[in-house]
Amino acid sequence: MTAARHLRRHLPAMLAIAAICLVLNGKHLGEPPAYIHGWAQADNYSLALGFLHNGLDPLHPQTLIYNKQQFDFITEPSLVTACDLPLHHYLVALVMAVTGCRKAWVFRGMTLAVVIVGLWAFYLMAWLLTRSRARSLLAAAVVATSPAFAYYAGGFLPTAPSLALAMCAGLAYTLHVQRRSSSALAASVLLLTLATMQRTSLAVLWVAVAAFQLLRVIRREATLKSSWLPFAAGALVFAVWQVWSAHLRATHGSMFLGSLLPARSAGEAMDIFRYVHQRWWFQYFGRLQHWLFALLAVALAVTAAMRRVRRVGQGTSPWWLLAVLAVGEAMFAVAMMRQYHDHDYYFLDSLFVPLALLLVLMLAALPRAERRSARMAQWVAVAVMAVFMASGAMRSQQWRRTEGLDALQTAIRYKQANAMLAGLGVDGDARLMTLFSYPQNLPFCMMDREGYAVMWNDSSVVAHALGFDFDYIIVEDEIYRREFDSAQYILPRLRRLGGDGELSLCEVGDSALHATADSFFAQ
Repeated sequence: MTAARHLRRHLPAMLAIAAICLVLNGKHLGEPPAYIHGWAQADNYSLALGFLHNGLDPLHPQTLIYNKQQFDFITEPSLVTACDLPLHHYLVALVMAVTGCRKAWVFRGMTLAVVIVGLWAFYLMAWLLTRSRARSLLAAAVVATSPAFAYYAGGFLPTAPSLALAMCAGLAYTLHVQRRSSSALAASVLLLTLATMQRTSLAVLWVAVAAFQLLRVIRREATLKSSWLPFAAGALVFAVWQVWSAHLRATHGSMFLGSLLPARSAGEAMDIFRYVHQRWWFQYFGRLQHWLFALLAVALAVTAAMRRVRRVGQGTSPWWLLAVLAVGEAMFAVAMMRQYHDHDYYFLDSLFVPLALLLVLMLAALPRAERRSARMAQWVAVAVMAVFMASGAMRSQQWRRTEGLDALQTAIRYKQANAMLAGLGVDGDARLMTLFSYPQNLPFCMMDREGYAVMWNDSSVVAHALGFDFDYIIVEDEIYRREFDSAQYILPRLRRLGGDGELSLCEVGDSALHATADSFFAQ
């Protein structure tokens, strides 16, 4: 079959996948980093803008603030930060540099485009295993409408782009297994290595695929000669980046987590599980998707009892890959248990992958619909489920935008900050320090400037920050009024130089300059 004919056969399903993604994220593309996990999203947006500030230097990723979370051992402030390979951020920065547009929609749009390509690859991988376009579309729709995945599919975190790369790697690896193609194996390992370097948690998937390939070599379904080089090269490149990242962490500190966080006790683990079940369980997959998994499991059990289960794939069963992957991801979940409490994207980094593969394998193992009427009914069922799953994901998108509104307010207040600063004669190279604005990088993303950030109303933190080399302090007017009584150690010392009704530009005096918040604004 020619490539053009293949495209015509799969085009409707691929257009449907793109439509689902656009419906779920299209109207949100212009939003700043905000809502749930606005802090993490602003940090990642700042990474992309940082490349524009450092002359597109890929080896020294930076954000827009000098002081970082893991910074205590660093004597000199630095914009550079250790992180996973910021490949997607760098590509976003390149597009921004070419177009001259640094708006948030460029980042969100790039993420969504990469995700759509990844879902197309996932659909084609599913088709190679199921040989059913309807079932493959169903698998892709389940993944695309996972409430958590849908939220980050048009966001700033590297999770969704990394999963998209992993999906492309899955397609290439399936082609390798079915066609014994060495080039497909090399492509799959390259893509999977890049995904792992961009999101280290995907190392579990990398190791699982390597173990599965070794099993295929042992069973003489693949040669050691053609298998070892791609994996060895991938491991070497990954190790080199890890060494470089460790150097950056030791030299400059890091904005991002770099350690394991298991539960400290069995009781804490149970508390986390209960909280996750209450808050995130139906954000991982919606209720209809839970019912679909259960229905497929029952159907597969009945089919097995009737001895009508279809063999999936050629040679060593991919069920072995799923088994290794599931064990590895379970171990990762234990090692990072505390992160699951507040970070729903850790599910996407781990357990989401084996569940997506499980879905495809279950769909592939069920008997094919041979009659035309059965195939039509299958298409109707897939269409109906896709509509309802997308509807559920849309409701989740709305719910997620009812939380994290403090970050949205920060973005709104800083939107015109540059105009205010220009009006007050503040030089573009002047270093600002934001006081109590949340999240830390967002004000500087909105201003596209570098500086220092103090998020917390803590006297010891502020006292340390006053030793930084900054020119002005900038504070949100609403925050000044709200925190005045509790931050007597700093706010009464601020001399207001001007403002725009949302923000105030200040200098720091040696002693209290006013007794009330009103007298500050009367200056």
